[in-house]
Formats: sequence, C-alpha cells, structure tokens
Amino acid sequence: MNRLLGAELAKLRRSGIVWVAVGAPLFLALQGIANFLRYRDTMFAGSARTEWEILYEQCIIMYPALLLPLVITIMVALLARLEHSQNGWKQLLALPVTRGQVYRAKLVIACLLVLLNLGVLSIGTLAGGIMIGAEGTVPYGLILGRGLLAFVATLPVIAIQFVLSFRFTHVGVPLAIGTALAAPTIFAANSEQFWLYDPWTYPVMVYFGPTKEEFARGDWMYAGACGLFLLITWIGLQEFKKRDMV
Repeated sequence: MNRLLGAELAKLRRSGIVWVAVGAPLFLALQGIANFLRYRDTMFAGSARTEWEILYEQCIIMYPALLLPLVITIMVALLARLEHSQNGWKQLLALPVTRGQVYRAKLVIACLLVLLNLGVLSIGTLAGGIMIGAEGTVPYGLILGRGLLAFVATLPVIAIQFVLSFRFTHVGVPLAIGTALAAPTIFAANSEQFWLYDPWTYPVMVYFGPTKEEFARGDWMYAGACGLFLLITWIGLQEFKKRDMV
C-alpha cells in the first residue's frame, strides 16, 4: 500500500493537479488581503469586529459556496483521468495490488489534495494578516481550526465526486454533475430545513458559522459528514471491485 501511494504521488506531481490545489486558494487569499487593504481605512474603519475577523471574512467570502466545491470537482476528475486515459487502469491493475488498495490509495490522494487546498487558504490568510499588521490577537482557532473542520465537512463531497469521476470515463460527466450539484449551495445553505440534505452546504456552515449566527450548527454535523463519507465510499468501492476495467 505504501509503495502504491508513493507511485501515485509521483504520478500526481507530474500531472500538474497540485497547482490547481495550490493556485486557487492562494489567489483567493491574495484577493481577500488586497480587498481588506483597499477598504481598511474607509468601509471597515470603526467596525465592531476585529481586523482579523474582517480579513478572515474577506479571504473566505467566495470560497466555501463557490470555489471549494468546483476545485474539488476539478481535482478529483483530473485525478481519475490519469487512469481513464492511455489504458491507465490496465497498467495499474497489472501490478500486484488489489482493487481495494487501488481505490483506497486514490481516495487518500484526493483527500490530501483537498487538505492541501484548505491549508493554503488558511496559511495564506494567516501569513497575509501578519505581514500587513492586522490589529488584535491572532485568532489561530478561527483561521487554522476552521480549515481543519472544513476538511471534515467536505468529506461527503469528496466521496461523491470520487465515485462519479471513477465511474464515468469522460471527464465532462463528473464535471457537469459536480457543477450542477454545487450551483444551488448558497440557496440551500440559507434554508433551515434543506441544508441538511445537501452536503455541499456543510463547508458554508463551517466557515461562516463563527461570524454569522444563522449558519452556526452543532458538532453532530461533522459526525454526519463522516458517516456519509464512509457509506458513499463503501458503495463506490463495491461497484469498483465488480466493474470490468479490462
């Protein structure tokens, strides 16, 4: 399993997917910092919130509902495309590994990519705030802690996109479905009833919960996210084991 992961990580470095994971949140963090500096002495002056809270909000404002689900969709689809093209499955399954090991290794890599994406945004926001001298105590729990919690919240989305991307050989299918599922996120997130049934809203609750009471949810949401992840992963693994790859 370790050798398989090492080989897959080496393949990943050559594919350029890592740049998608890093580039998108880095751009968003820089944009948020620039927007904060632009309005620091005007619109944000005299606010009851600390500068760190304002900076945090500026950096993540478009992230959980729009950019994050789209980046997950793209990264997982590109990860699957590495094997869908050029008889990749035949070559991979010819190795002394089981289908279960292949599936789990690919899923671990997908999760690591999302964790990297979230980490870049958190660290970028933190580093930017320190560099521009944001006033107040640095809220490590808000900036870094929310990034880790958001990873747990995105697990069902990762699992769903993973199943779609590895089930359909044409990259356009998971991209289209993922985009369609992400589109109503902001509307579902504002509904007290329907948000629970849409895993795409979970990251929204994580990021905006500390600053907007209407998005605050209990810890049980994370348990539900983990449960959905395990269930969807199990279903996808069973289908993967039975599928005719060669």
